[in-house]
Amino acid sequence: MSTYIGWETSISLLLAYEALAMNHQKTLRISPNEEGTDEPHAYFKYKNSFALLILNASIVEGTMRTILSERVKSDLDAAIERGSQQGRIEHDAPTRLLAKFLVDLETSGSWQGLMTSALSYFGEKMDNGVTAEVRDGIDKLFVLRNVLAHGTALIQPKTKMSDDMKNEYPFSWQSKLHGVAMYLDNKFSRGGIFANLAHPDCAKHFMEVTKQYLIEIEKKFDPIPRRAARTFEMIKEYNFGYYNWHR
Repeated sequence: MSTYIGWETSISLLLAYEALAMNHQKTLRISPNEEGTDEPHAYFKYKNSFALLILNASIVEGTMRTILSERVKSDLDAAIERGSQQGRIEHDAPTRLLAKFLVDLETSGSWQGLMTSALSYFGEKMDNGVTAEVRDGIDKLFVLRNVLAHGTALIQPKTKMSDDMKNEYPFSWQSKLHGVAMYLDNKFSRGGIFANLAHPDCAKHFMEVTKQYLIEIEKKFDPIPRRAARTFEMIKEYNFGYYNWHR
């Protein structure tokens, strides 16, 4: 069997998140307030918070992928060992399929793809048992990540469009972001997706959701694989906008 080395990128992303969150807080303190308000213009809030949301989602996805891939690898190793004890010197059909599943799992990326793979492997959603509100927050985080990570413009119709306008350009954006818009307005009550995304605590909110999500995931998959354990510990002790590990 070949040997290899690896690095959990979630840890590096979390270190980058720490630095960016500190810069976000500094920007809020030193940037001039928008005229007639007690907060900086949305420009100064978006410039860090969008990147924080993308990093946050990547940290969650990478950590959850590690949990699943380590479980698959453990099961594969056990199956190979049983085969070896029976005199087998190469993969049989089940271990060959399991090995391919592991390769596909670790080399293909997307949150939805990961959740589909987990459902196929465990026979249930990977985050079954996680509080519904927390799971909903994570789902909305990934909708935002999928939009923001591609660098496309965010579009919000000025007034709600009816179903008979579905062939008009902004309707698809309204449909895509409806759930996110409702979620954000429930949390920040600013009346529109742009205003709610510009809330100074938007990125912090999703990190708090992430912390609770992983606390509940840890209970389900205890003991957490060694590869992911450090990430879990770092996230649980993380305080947004402060020095946590850098000095």
